[in-house]
Amino acid sequence: MCESNVYLRKDGDEKLIMENVAAITPVGEDTFLLKGLLGENMKVKAIIKDINLMGHKIILKAL
Repeated sequence: MCESNVYLRKDGDEKLIMENVAAITPVGEDTFLLKGLLGENMKVKAIIKDINLMGHKIILKAL
């Protein structure tokens, strides 16, 4: 499987915001739509800080 967990970094802390993310689509300036494996969606205003494909971990920084 190729899904990843997405974490939001804010004030130095990382919080898991969505598991099993299958796609991330830019939908505006610094805004991304996270699409989950089971059809769930979440919009996040952030920038991408790190993508670790081997570790299935994506870190976004909150704006």
